[in-house]
Amino acid sequence: MTVAASPPPIAWYGGSFVYYDDEPAAEPVPGEPELDAAAALAREQRRATPEQFGPEPGPRERTGVVLGRFLPVHEGHRYLVEFARAHAERLHLFVRIADDDPIPWEVRSGWMAELFPGLPVTAIGGGQDEWVPRILAEVQPDYLFSAEPWGPGFAAKLGATFVGVDRLAVPVSGTSVRNGPWDYEQYLPPPVRAWYSRRVCLIGAESTGKTTLAKKLARQFDTVWVPERLRTLGPDFGPADLALAAHGQLAAQEALARRSRLAVFCDTDLLSARLWSERLFGTAPAWLVAAAEQQSQDLYLLCAPDVPYYGDSRHNAPAERREFHAAVERELIRLGRPYAVLDGDFDARYPRALEAVRELIAPRRR
Repeated sequence: MTVAASPPPIAWYGGSFVYYDDEPAAEPVPGEPELDAAAALAREQRRATPEQFGPEPGPRERTGVVLGRFLPVHEGHRYLVEFARAHAERLHLFVRIADDDPIPWEVRSGWMAELFPGLPVTAIGGGQDEWVPRILAEVQPDYLFSAEPWGPGFAAKLGATFVGVDRLAVPVSGTSVRNGPWDYEQYLPPPVRAWYSRRVCLIGAESTGKTTLAKKLARQFDTVWVPERLRTLGPDFGPADLALAAHGQLAAQEALARRSRLAVFCDTDLLSARLWSERLFGTAPAWLVAAAEQQSQDLYLLCAPDVPYYGDSRHNAPAERREFHAAVERELIRLGRPYAVLDGDFDARYPRALEAVRELIAPRRR
């Protein structure tokens, strides 16, 4: 029986694999002994002691710094921070801010607290000469983690070891997101997705097609819509029920905006809830009045009551719809909210709504 010869073993030397067997090593090239001696000397000079490798790499008792604009926070930043946390037990995030930043520091601060819980976050302005004393006043870093070309030099100023992070591992940048956020949708964390998503509210009297339009528009743009919470109440609801539904309306909108793309379509909002409260009970709770003043959608589509009424007349008789429509429009004008009126038959409303929404989102689509 013939036995196949075993392949020669291999060894790895500094980036290449070398095969070797039991045959004697080749003799030095005659006439060049100085080259062989130099190679042997170089190998000896590279020889290290175990102590020269330092302690085992890992986060324990090490402090790290990440410095960036986070404008906005994206998955590349999250990868950077996760990588850094594997190296440093104590990690401090510094956010570069300027007066002309397109996203306010207060917004980014909230994002950082949500996405990196437990990590200290500090805002710093100015240039590198100002960053150094500001950072050293907070922390004495062992490492600086960065994908920026200025990282090594800046780490030296901090007295820290530079640890480079490959930017291409998650191929996205803040500039690219700002220029076309939905071109990089997969890299947007939920709060950032909500920031870039436009809010469109269908508002108006009962039985004017708001819910149908919200659903159709959401399907058209492959996104989410927010149902009207007041519809979950029975016919004999009281003031406390309305207040709870209004609070739920806001909660649902904010939660669904984090799951949206391009836009989120809202079947009514707090302004409508406030007007309903005043209409049914003669007043509205102070918090609802204040919240309705503060909450503004990017576009209101006001559905006119010039179509047949099919609702429950106990709370909204057909004859009262025009009065409610007029009250909504007065408030939209008073508050300076952008709106478009959708009137005529139901079939005519959707194309006009679609046109208005496309015009709204066009600047945020590259």
